[in-house]
Amino acid sequence: MSAAGTTGRGRALVLGRDAGPVGRAVRVAAGAAALTHILTTKAPEHGGGELLAAAGTALGLAAAYTGLLVLLGPLLARGARNGLSGWPGGALLLLPMLLYPIGVLPDGPALGVALYVEFSVLVAGLAGYGGIELAALPVLLLGRRPVLYGPFNAVDLAERGMRGRWHGTPERFAGALAAAGLAWFWVVPPLAAVRGSFGDAFDALGVLDPAAAGAVLVAGVLLAVPAPGPARLRRLRAAAFGLLGLGGTVGALPDVLWPLIILTGLVTGVVRLTSGRRREIRVPAPGITARPHVKTSSTTR
Repeated sequence: MSAAGTTGRGRALVLGRDAGPVGRAVRVAAGAAALTHILTTKAPEHGGGELLAAAGTALGLAAAYTGLLVLLGPLLARGARNGLSGWPGGALLLLPMLLYPIGVLPDGPALGVALYVEFSVLVAGLAGYGGIELAALPVLLLGRRPVLYGPFNAVDLAERGMRGRWHGTPERFAGALAAAGLAWFWVVPPLAAVRGSFGDAFDALGVLDPAAAGAVLVAGVLLAVPAPGPARLRRLRAAAFGLLGLGGTVGALPDVLWPLIILTGLVTGVVRLTSGRRREIRVPAPGITARPHVKTSSTTR
């Protein structure tokens, strides 16, 4: 999965590393919405000790992920198709987060995980980092931006169809539909979970969830129609938005993106590992010493 667009200044945007204006806006809105829910509804349910545990967990995660990126630095600097860059690195950073949804963490640390993740989403949007949100804080501290695919790259992929010179009106419209539909599922549900009349107002908007899923589906259909431009990227976007739109119709967005990234990353990592081993196997070409020795009448004397 590799795609690049350009900014208005001509600087190339690399998927998994750089977020464009739309991707940044969605990340900021999603992070702010989730933090609003956490700070106004979830945090007040915990006592002082649990809140301290939450703060310690969030700080510990920031330190742990920073150290992990330092250790993996050489493997993340080989380009989006080599080493751990792209899918494998994103999956590796997401794997520890599986402890959160399965409910094995105590309440305090679980709240700390949620705080770290959602604050990282907000930071990624503010900093314009287009990789996995878990690496946003370490990226600021270390000053380097590895290519690491994450859930919000679905929005970045939609934005790619809105920025190229060769993109026509249908493709730009498809990108806008997909970005708006995906943003809906990141922003509205957390706000609907806020207690009080504020949350009730957003909860009433839940009737529009099928429309948001339909927007993503329509984007996939529009992109399936042949048009000028890179056909491979167009087909990739059409398939991705079609599947994500179907996920939205059954209420699986955005949660389904995390296991998809983990699974894709593990498969990609295995493929890279096995292909690398095959390249290391070399069959030496026969040299002069490898020529068969044939006895003749002169050599037998």
